[in-house]
Amino acid sequence: MNVPDKIWDVIVIGAGPAGLFAARTLSDALSVLVLDEKTRTGGAGAMTDGKLNLSPHIGLDLDELRISEEEARERIARIDDVFLEHGADPTVYGEDAERIALWLDRVSWARRRTSKGEWDITLLPARQRHMGTDLAYRVVARITEAVAGKGVEFLLRTKVEDVFLRDRGPFIVRTPNGRFASRYVVAAPGREGAYWFREVARSLGVETRYGAIDIGCRVEVALPVYDEITQVLYDPKFLFITPTHGDRTRTFCTNPGGRVRVEIRNGCRLVNGDALKKRKTGNTNFAILNTVSMTEPIQDTTEMGRKIMEFANFWGGGDSLVVQRWGDLTEGRRSKAETFHSAGLGYDKMNPTLPPGPGVTPGDISFAYPGRIVDNLRESLLLLSRVIPGVAHPSTTVYVPEIKFYDTKYSTDRHLETNVANMFVAGDGVGKSRGIVGAALNGMLAAEGILRKEGKG
Repeated sequence: MNVPDKIWDVIVIGAGPAGLFAARTLSDALSVLVLDEKTRTGGAGAMTDGKLNLSPHIGLDLDELRISEEEARERIARIDDVFLEHGADPTVYGEDAERIALWLDRVSWARRRTSKGEWDITLLPARQRHMGTDLAYRVVARITEAVAGKGVEFLLRTKVEDVFLRDRGPFIVRTPNGRFASRYVVAAPGREGAYWFREVARSLGVETRYGAIDIGCRVEVALPVYDEITQVLYDPKFLFITPTHGDRTRTFCTNPGGRVRVEIRNGCRLVNGDALKKRKTGNTNFAILNTVSMTEPIQDTTEMGRKIMEFANFWGGGDSLVVQRWGDLTEGRRSKAETFHSAGLGYDKMNPTLPPGPGVTPGDISFAYPGRIVDNLRESLLLLSRVIPGVAHPSTTVYVPEIKFYDTKYSTDRHLETNVANMFVAGDGVGKSRGIVGAALNGMLAAEGILRKEGKG
């Protein structure tokens, strides 16, 4: 295979927060090319709400990254400064200690010990900033412009098809727009590219292992139900241990005044949610995610997630989400279009932002999901209702499938270099973070690893 005439110092695959902050860190010292198949930078985070979690305990595994809490806080503060400098809203949630204490006290009265001595419901407070889908992409665009101004080249609408490694030579990155060569690669494929990159990495000899996957649902409630807590903690993090199976679940991605949305991935429909900064709805949505690990006889959690995604769409009619009212779920009946807004059943109290229609089918999530996962999701909402009773109103709406693909794990060193020399990984798609800030921190670590190898760190 011929080597292109120009050899970049670094090629970054993916222009999400991990790729952006890797390129930003490298920009003053090395030549950098960033490739992404999308039309704009920022990854999924800039398209869906733009939350910045400013806690080292959310979106990061400090032990796996081999960094201290103090170092993580310092890096998070630097990342936050970059977003503020480029137009993020200065409002920070989670700083009202008195009101947070009241919520912690409420949870302490509601929770109970499990048979293993753990609390069945826990609230994890965190400082957070909210950009909103309508503002996040503008902030990211300004960051991108600043990075490009330092000499980094961005090629968008450019899908990476494969990566090859020549003997004693550079990496070759193949795209429909041509081939590119570099001495280093930072792979930051995001959740959408997780499955693709796993196969590419294995072909290069990168060591991988299977990790846990998050499978859950999107819950939508009337805004007043959740408003009291989201005024204090924009995206409250509740952790649960379910009574029947003793499994771990959590709330994720809360969107006050937001909307439920459809995502298309690998030809299937997934559910997600977001909120705009300047325009609000009368509802709030959040996810409940069930963390699933497997051992024997099947370990491939990515493939498991794909099968569940496809099967859930099958029960929606072949290519559709399944949506169910909580009242129907608890009564053991499927939701139907003709009763979905029934006043007699109390369903007129909340009008969903993603109602039944093309691509959204009223049905029964008990058919769409494995029984253990349905048990866990149902029990998690009931645990939450001890603290916030209105979430268990009959009109509450549950959508599936919601699946987060960041389950493939990569063995890396302190700077996220894999066992293949000069191949670095970063971000959600490689299981090293969950969320914008964690991914950005990953990108910084990988870039610093490259600079260190170049004697510039």
